Amino acid sequence: MRFAYVAALSALLLSGCAEVTQGVQDAQQAVEAGKQAIELGKDVVEQGKQIAESEIAQQLKTYLQQKYESSEELRNAMFTGDGQLIAAELKETELANFSFYQSELLGVEFKGKLTGDGTFQVLRYSLTNPNEAPVVVHEFNVVLDQNGQIQVQ
Repeated sequence: MRFAYVAALSALLLSGCAEVTQGVQDAQQAVEAGKQAIELGKDVVEQGKQIAESEIAQQLKTYLQQKYESSEELRNAMFTGDGQLIAAELKETELANFSFYQSELLGVEFKGKLTGDGTFQVLRYSLTNPNEAPVVVHEFNVVLDQNGQIQVQ
Protein backbone atom coordinates (compact mmCIF):
# COMPACT_ATOMS: atom_id res chain seq x y z
CA MET A 1 0.00 0.00 0.00
CA ARG A 2 2.81 2.35 0.82
CA PHE A 3 4.36 1.62 -2.51
CA ALA A 4 1.16 2.57 -4.35
CA TYR A 5 0.90 5.75 -2.25
CA VAL A 6 4.55 6.70 -3.00
CA ALA A 7 4.09 5.86 -6.69
CA ALA A 8 0.93 7.98 -6.90
CA LEU A 9 2.61 10.88 -5.08
CA SER A 10 5.63 10.64 -7.40
CA ALA A 11 3.36 10.66 -10.46
CA LEU A 12 1.56 13.75 -9.14
CA LEU A 13 4.86 15.51 -8.48
CA LEU A 14 6.15 14.69 -11.96
CA SER A 15 2.98 15.89 -13.64
CA GLY A 16 3.06 19.01 -11.46
CA CYS A 17 6.67 19.68 -12.49
CA ALA A 18 5.74 19.20 -16.14
CA GLU A 19 2.89 21.71 -15.77
CA VAL A 20 5.18 24.20 -14.03
CA THR A 21 7.78 23.75 -16.78
CA GLN A 22 5.10 24.27 -19.45
CA GLY A 23 3.85 27.33 -17.55
CA VAL A 24 7.37 28.79 -17.45
CA GLN A 25 7.80 28.15 -21.17
CA ASP A 26 4.44 29.78 -21.90
CA ALA A 27 5.42 32.78 -19.77
CA GLN A 28 8.77 33.09 -21.58
CA GLN A 29 6.99 32.98 -24.95
CA ALA A 30 4.53 35.63 -23.78
CA VAL A 31 7.40 37.87 -22.62
CA GLU A 32 9.17 37.41 -25.97
CA ALA A 33 5.96 38.18 -27.87
CA GLY A 34 5.53 41.28 -25.70
CA LYS A 35 9.07 42.44 -26.48
CA GLN A 36 8.45 41.99 -30.20
CA ALA A 37 5.19 43.91 -29.95
CA ILE A 38 6.97 46.77 -28.16
CA GLU A 39 9.67 46.87 -30.86
CA LEU A 40 7.02 46.85 -33.58
CA GLY A 41 5.19 49.66 -31.77
CA LYS A 42 8.41 51.70 -31.57
CA ASP A 43 8.96 51.20 -35.31
CA VAL A 44 5.40 52.30 -36.09
CA VAL A 45 5.79 55.41 -33.90
CA GLU A 46 9.10 56.28 -35.58
CA GLN A 47 7.58 55.86 -39.05
CA GLY A 48 4.66 58.01 -37.96
CA LYS A 49 7.05 60.73 -36.79
CA GLN A 50 8.90 60.63 -40.10
CA ILE A 51 5.67 60.88 -42.07
CA ALA A 52 4.44 63.75 -39.89
CA GLU A 53 7.76 65.55 -40.23
CA SER A 54 7.73 65.23 -44.02
CA GLU A 55 4.10 66.42 -44.09
CA ILE A 56 5.00 69.45 -41.97
CA ALA A 57 7.95 70.18 -44.27
CA GLN A 58 5.64 69.94 -47.30
CA GLN A 59 3.07 72.28 -45.71
CA LEU A 60 5.83 74.78 -44.86
CA LYS A 61 7.30 74.55 -48.36
CA THR A 62 3.89 75.08 -49.99
CA TYR A 63 3.15 78.09 -47.80
CA LEU A 64 6.53 79.73 -48.41
CA GLN A 65 6.36 79.04 -52.17
CA GLN A 66 2.93 80.71 -52.35
CA LYS A 67 4.21 83.72 -50.43
CA TYR A 68 7.32 83.89 -52.61
CA GLU A 69 5.26 83.88 -55.80
CA SER A 70 2.64 86.32 -54.51
CA SER A 71 4.76 89.42 -54.13
CA GLU A 72 7.82 90.79 -55.91
CA GLU A 73 8.70 92.80 -52.81
CA LEU A 74 8.63 89.64 -50.72
CA ARG A 75 10.65 87.76 -53.36
CA ASN A 76 13.32 90.44 -53.22
CA ALA A 77 13.37 90.35 -49.42
CA MET A 78 13.56 86.57 -49.06
CA PHE A 79 16.73 85.37 -50.78
CA THR A 80 20.23 86.42 -51.71
CA GLY A 81 21.66 85.62 -55.13
CA ASP A 82 22.97 82.28 -53.86
CA GLY A 83 19.53 81.13 -52.70
CA GLN A 84 20.09 81.67 -48.98
CA LEU A 85 17.45 83.35 -46.84
CA ILE A 86 18.06 86.93 -45.80
CA ALA A 87 17.00 86.77 -42.16
CA ALA A 88 17.48 90.49 -41.51
CA GLU A 89 15.15 91.44 -44.37
CA LEU A 90 12.56 88.77 -43.55
CA LYS A 91 12.25 89.90 -39.94
CA GLU A 92 10.47 92.96 -41.32
CA THR A 93 7.89 90.86 -43.19
CA GLU A 94 4.94 88.64 -42.30
CA LEU A 95 7.27 85.64 -42.62
CA ALA A 96 8.97 86.42 -39.32
CA ASN A 97 6.12 84.61 -37.55
CA PHE A 98 3.20 83.01 -39.37
CA SER A 99 0.60 80.28 -39.11
CA PHE A 100 0.66 77.74 -41.93
CA TYR A 101 -1.52 74.87 -40.68
CA GLN A 102 -4.43 74.67 -38.28
CA SER A 103 -6.77 71.80 -37.48
CA GLU A 104 -9.70 72.26 -35.12
CA LEU A 105 -10.31 68.50 -35.31
CA LEU A 106 -6.78 67.68 -34.11
CA GLY A 107 -6.65 70.69 -31.81
CA VAL A 108 -3.30 71.92 -33.16
CA GLU A 109 -1.85 74.84 -35.03
CA PHE A 110 1.60 74.92 -36.60
CA LYS A 111 3.41 78.22 -36.88
CA GLY A 112 6.67 79.06 -38.58
CA LYS A 113 9.07 81.36 -36.82
CA LEU A 114 12.20 82.74 -38.42
CA THR A 115 15.27 82.43 -36.21
CA GLY A 116 18.29 84.72 -36.26
CA ASP A 117 20.38 82.30 -38.30
CA GLY A 118 17.79 82.11 -41.09
CA THR A 119 16.19 78.78 -40.23
CA PHE A 120 12.50 78.31 -39.67
CA GLN A 121 11.35 76.76 -36.45
CA VAL A 122 8.06 74.93 -36.65
CA LEU A 123 6.11 75.37 -33.43
CA ARG A 124 3.08 73.32 -32.45
CA TYR A 125 0.43 75.16 -30.47
CA SER A 126 -2.44 73.48 -28.67
CA LEU A 127 -5.82 74.90 -29.62
CA THR A 128 -7.52 73.01 -26.80
CA ASN A 129 -5.17 74.43 -24.17
CA PRO A 130 -4.08 77.95 -25.22
CA ASN A 131 -2.01 78.41 -22.04
CA GLU A 132 0.23 75.47 -22.94
CA ALA A 133 3.67 76.54 -24.14
CA PRO A 134 4.37 75.85 -27.82
CA VAL A 135 6.58 72.91 -28.68
CA VAL A 136 9.38 73.21 -31.25
CA VAL A 137 8.63 70.34 -33.62
CA HIS A 138 11.53 70.82 -36.01
CA GLU A 139 13.86 73.36 -37.56
CA PHE A 140 14.18 73.61 -41.32
CA ASN A 141 16.71 75.28 -43.56
CA VAL A 142 15.01 76.96 -46.49
CA VAL A 143 16.78 77.67 -49.78
CA LEU A 144 15.75 78.76 -53.25
CA ASP A 145 16.90 76.45 -56.03
CA GLN A 146 17.94 77.53 -59.53
CA ASN A 147 14.39 77.04 -60.83
CA GLY A 148 12.83 79.45 -58.33
CA GLN A 149 11.46 76.61 -56.20
CA ILE A 150 11.76 76.74 -52.45
CA GLN A 151 13.41 73.72 -50.89
CA VAL A 152 12.91 72.82 -47.23
CA GLN A 153 15.66 70.71 -45.69
